[in-house]
Amino acid sequence: MSRDSARTRERLYATFADSSLDFEQVVQRSLEIVADFIGVEYGFLTRITDGEQRIEQAIGSHELLQPGESCPLENAYCRRTIAMDEALSVQDASTSSQVSTRAFETFDLGCYIGAKITVDGEVYGTVCFGDTDSREEPFSEQKSVLVELLGQLLSQALERRAYETKLEDRNRRLDAERQRFKRITETTFDIIYRIDLSGTFTYASPSVERITGYRPKELLDTEFIDYIHESSVPKVRDAFARILDGHYVEQLEVQFDTKHNGPVMLEINARPVYQDGELLLVQGVARDITRRVEQDRELRIQHRAIEDTHIGITIADATLPGFPVEYVNEAFERLTGYASGELEGRAYYAFLPDDIDSGVRDEIQDSLSLSQSITFDLLIARRDGTPLWCRTTISPVTDDHGGVTHFVGFHEDITEEERTVRLIELLNRVLRHNVRNSMNVVLGNAELLRESPVAENIIEQIRHRAEALVRLSDRAREVEEYAQRDRKPTRLDPFTLLSRIVKTHEREYPDASIEVDVRTTHDICAGSELERAVSELVTNALSHHPTDSAQVRISVFDSGEQVCIEVTDDGRGISPSETAFVEAGHETELEHGSSMGLWLVNWIVTRYGGSFQIGSLDDASQTGTRATLRVPGIDEETTVEAAAQPPTALFW
Repeated sequence: MSRDSARTRERLYATFADSSLDFEQVVQRSLEIVADFIGVEYGFLTRITDGEQRIEQAIGSHELLQPGESCPLENAYCRRTIAMDEALSVQDASTSSQVSTRAFETFDLGCYIGAKITVDGEVYGTVCFGDTDSREEPFSEQKSVLVELLGQLLSQALERRAYETKLEDRNRRLDAERQRFKRITETTFDIIYRIDLSGTFTYASPSVERITGYRPKELLDTEFIDYIHESSVPKVRDAFARILDGHYVEQLEVQFDTKHNGPVMLEINARPVYQDGELLLVQGVARDITRRVEQDRELRIQHRAIEDTHIGITIADATLPGFPVEYVNEAFERLTGYASGELEGRAYYAFLPDDIDSGVRDEIQDSLSLSQSITFDLLIARRDGTPLWCRTTISPVTDDHGGVTHFVGFHEDITEEERTVRLIELLNRVLRHNVRNSMNVVLGNAELLRESPVAENIIEQIRHRAEALVRLSDRAREVEEYAQRDRKPTRLDPFTLLSRIVKTHEREYPDASIEVDVRTTHDICAGSELERAVSELVTNALSHHPTDSAQVRISVFDSGEQVCIEVTDDGRGISPSETAFVEAGHETELEHGSSMGLWLVNWIVTRYGGSFQIGSLDDASQTGTRATLRVPGIDEETTVEAAAQPPTALFW
């Protein structure tokens, strides 16, 4: 061994033996000593965990070899070092098989030498040295041995530091336990107990008699496991074993057999007690939680019942202005599309539509102010803006003194019910009005027929009215038939859907031009009757065109999470009375039957959570009609059940 090598060893030993230095100072000084002896610029200590190298301390100005810097182990020079028992030295990293190309390109160290560090038999990291330039000669054996020595000294220092930290933690826990036990002993409501290492009671506080029926003396020198109900024995044995291994047990719920009244539920907190580093006994506190457990069980049952119901439930604070919402169940979230976090804290009035009738709003607010129950039906909007009819019942909740503390609201989706009511109302209005008007015409013309010698024109009017009534009856029957069908969302391919529609209409209107443009990769989530709705729009465009050479374009494209189906034509356009009928559900005096087809389209589309609009083209210089259907889209990964949307209100 050379004199320089021996002197360097002595400096290392002295550094690690210097009690005035903390661990970080020892590492920093030892890196400087060895780097100077080896003749390189960089030295660094690493920590390797979960396949990653992290620099803990370093010397030198290399920007990637600074404390806190990290990289995947596969990109590091240390990848091979931790697999070796001796130091790894590399004379020229650019040509060495011991250093990966990725590591060389990352750190650009021409030479490298490093040793593994272990703590309690496990790899902790490495201590490494290197330089930008490669070496003309390999690292000498003395230098390799010195790096190995530093690795061993660091391993010992880290093991000692880990032991001291563990010892400090144990002492802190013991001190905390002493303080905790002191606080516990100041109250006699809970059971305070001690158990020796064999599981025998050595102490029980007087409160044990009130809770279990046993006097403290009766429990002394008996095994605690003899009092544990059989259902709790396995987890109690496991908990006791964990305590003997030095762990704490907290909030362990255990059934304890009382002397006369069956089991009680105790919440156990237990700790190991050490003296001079040796486990001495187990001490703890047991609290009677029988009543709380029973109440929790009842609350869980009630909460589960509330969460499982299909009716939306809200609870609002009746003592604060605006009656802010405190709770909503999952059904209400599904009903409105709002998450509970978006609703809690909002005033109850916030759920009322802006355009609600002032009389209804006043009635609701008056009922809440007077703490009275009220039920009302309102057309509201979900979070995504789609409308639904909701039936709400709000009832006050009182405390033991009769004061109103909360309001509970029950919210039910009655959109299907309202849709059916609207269907019946419309059919009754249209059929009643048209039958009456047409029959008046028929009767009047019949009277004229009796008096007129030239009856051809009158007969034609009678025939026209009769045919119109038949068509109206057929269309009403079709509407009713579709309304009575079960709602069955399915996956519809736009190409297949439109191909069938185009093929059918091209046979009936050979001179017309029907163009299809599909610009979506999504399918459509709706019922098969959607084909009837789109077909109705194409039929309208072709049948009402002033010539046989109508031009119709069907476009399909994405619109947010929905798929838009747009039917345009170059005809005369649609009358305002018919668009008003679709938008508001009001038929005009003269055109009751002519809009029934459009009403059917609206019925089908809104049944699957979509919407329907119809009007003139955007370009005022052109004639024609644009009909737009928006329906839920569905991608390849999504199921029909997940993509299906509930019905929306017919008119909004």
